[in-house]
Amino acid sequence: MLILCTTDGSPQSLHVLPHAAAFARAAGMEIALARVYEDDGRAGDDGSRTAAVKAMLNDHGIAGRAIVAERRKDEDTASAIARVASEAGASIIAMDSRGVGAMRHAIFGSTAINVLRKSPCPVFVTGPAAGAASTADAYQLAITTDGSPASRAAFVKLGPILESACIPVAVIGVYVEALADAPLTIELERREATCRAAAAMLPGCIQSSVHVARAAEFERTEHAIVRAAHEVGASAIAMGTHGRGRSLHLFLGSVALGTVERSDLPVILCGQ
Repeated sequence: MLILCTTDGSPQSLHVLPHAAAFARAAGMEIALARVYEDDGRAGDDGSRTAAVKAMLNDHGIAGRAIVAERRKDEDTASAIARVASEAGASIIAMDSRGVGAMRHAIFGSTAINVLRKSPCPVFVTGPAAGAASTADAYQLAITTDGSPASRAAFVKLGPILESACIPVAVIGVYVEALADAPLTIELERREATCRAAAAMLPGCIQSSVHVARAAEFERTEHAIVRAAHEVGASAIAMGTHGRGRSLHLFLGSVALGTVERSDLPVILCGQ
């Protein structure tokens, strides 16, 4: 299996590379770094472009494959990335997201969201708050669930990837009192049951644990997710996205995009 990192050649875009490499090592995956160039009419690659991408890998001490491609005239950048990932046989696409505040939808939406819409692969994303890549001997993934069919996408899509190395998973549900419609004890039991049902979807070799995080008063859901991920010692966070197209933009704006913005851990987004 392959995790395909994308770069535009800038130092910021390479921020995801060591994070993706840490996940690749834990999952026993091959890693590749790809750069998609504008179609400038040149016939093929003269070798300098591939050498430049290979140098980026070497600079980070990562042994991986260098991939160079051109964006076709009928493609936008996201379509080109999705095509290159498909041609390379990638199981995950990794990229850095940039931009916060008013510009975040335009910047994030034009790349990672569109790649998620156009490719069946999960998208591994580092946001502006992402810290250093995990160096822990034991890699653990936190997967969030709210019990919806969309949230199950992370378990369905990541299960086969995690199975090869039996990466342990902490299943996290978040209790937000303002959204509750039953007494606390019942709500917590519901969320724990939801998490256990989601954990049961994972391959049998994967050791899983269940955690229900109570959001503090006025605490945003994404803050509670990141906090809970740290409490269980997770190296990355994964979540399913609600829908595709416009509904995907709405979901990403409310929870997943907020998690990407605020998390110092990489976030893996899984579309349905």
